[in-house]
Amino acid sequence: MLSFRAMTHQDLPELAAIEQEAGPHPWNQKHYVDSIDSGHLCAVAEYKGKIVAQGVIMAAADEASLLILTVARKEQGKGYGSAMLQHLIESSVEKAETLFLEVRESNEKAFNLYLNAGFSEIGRRNNYYPSGKDHKSEDAIVMALDLKHF
Repeated sequence: MLSFRAMTHQDLPELAAIEQEAGPHPWNQKHYVDSIDSGHLCAVAEYKGKIVAQGVIMAAADEASLLILTVARKEQGKGYGSAMLQHLIESSVEKAETLFLEVRESNEKAFNLYLNAGFSEIGRRNNYYPSGKDHKSEDAIVMALDLKHF
C-alpha cells in the first residue's frame, strides 16, 4: 500500500538517484536541503519501503507553488504521481487559497496529470526553461488550482 510521509535529510541519496533517472533537468541535493530547511511542505510516497514519488510545495501569503513532483522512472504509469499530487493538494488546503505551478510545454504527461487534478492553464512564461541540448529555451505553462473548494 502507498504511504506518505515528510521528506528527511536521510532521503537525499535516494531522491538524487530518482531525479537523475527521471529526466534531463534534475533537482540536486541542495534544492532538497534548502526546501526541507526552509520548512516547505516536502513529502515522499513510499511503496513497500521504497520511495516511488516525491514533491515539494512552498506556501506564503495564501498562495502555494508546486516546486517539483517526480515519480521514479521505473514506477511511472502506476498512479503514484496522481496520488502524490492529491496528497500535496490536500496538505496545502489549510496553507493557501491557490496552488500554482509551471510545467514544461513539452511535458505532456505532467500537463495532463495537472489538468486531470483540476488545474487550469492561466498563462505562459516564454523561454522559461533552458533546454540544455540545442541552447534554445522552452516555454513554461503556468497553471493554477483553487484550493477553496477542497
